[in-house]
Amino acid sequence: MVQTSKNPLLDPGHLASIEDLSLLSRVVVEGNHFGAHRSRRQGHGNEFFQYRAYEPSEDLKSVDWKVFAKTGELVSRTYQESTNSNLMIVLDASASMDYQGENSNCSKFRYAQMLASCLLYLGHRQGDRIGLFGGSDHFQEWMFPRSGRESFKSILACVGGMKPRGADLDDLLWDKFKNKLPRQATVVVISDFLEGEDQLFDRLGFARSSRYACICLQILDPLEEVLPDAEAIRFVEMEGEGEVSVSPERIRSDYKGRMVEHIEKLGTVLARTGAEFCTLRTNQELGLGIRRFLGMRTAKK
Repeated sequence: MVQTSKNPLLDPGHLASIEDLSLLSRVVVEGNHFGAHRSRRQGHGNEFFQYRAYEPSEDLKSVDWKVFAKTGELVSRTYQESTNSNLMIVLDASASMDYQGENSNCSKFRYAQMLASCLLYLGHRQGDRIGLFGGSDHFQEWMFPRSGRESFKSILACVGGMKPRGADLDDLLWDKFKNKLPRQATVVVISDFLEGEDQLFDRLGFARSSRYACICLQILDPLEEVLPDAEAIRFVEMEGEGEVSVSPERIRSDYKGRMVEHIEKLGTVLARTGAEFCTLRTNQELGLGIRRFLGMRTAKK
């Protein structure tokens, strides 16, 4: 059973009415105390990590003299370093992302916009260099990773101005994206992943390198998994001109089975690339996606 949102500050229906993505991301991230991500590397950051035995070659400033006074043992304090890396958001703006079920408070793309904004805010607050690649075969947006408030504002303005149309980004555009990737980055792909799963192994080939972490967040409308209750329904292809009318009751069981198979296959393909994978529904709180992102990113460090 899909769990819907209970926290009004994370509820997509409530947040969808906030047009200012900068305000929205700040409300979500700071209002719900999502912490900055930390690496497991030891260094000279501000957050205490652990004690370890003092090495003779080390600077005596690292010694905890209070512990020495109590125990007579020389131990050093170690700290965690901030990640301060590149964060790239890949945002699918093809026409299928414009779908909104009759009982949903927002479209898949609006949910994706809100989630992308929150992840960009997390990276910006951490001090990461943040970048964007998105669009469809009709248009593309590319912003190379940079740090700073002005860069953050520019990327959010770009995300907020995108309108879904056309088909998915093709292989040539993905090749262009891979060629422009920085030498090291966390890449978050936000899409409905309803087609093209057979091409993902090549498109996300960079994820097999230890220099990259790739997180794929699938956004679905709940009705896309179960079909609506109706005597008849007309399916209209959002990225083409085809359409067909059917009775949902006659195909419901087969349709649900095919959707389950599709998501399972998608997870298998992405696992082969080394990417992490999570399916989110537009009636679920944004915090779920943010927590999954933070958990996956921490696991990669």
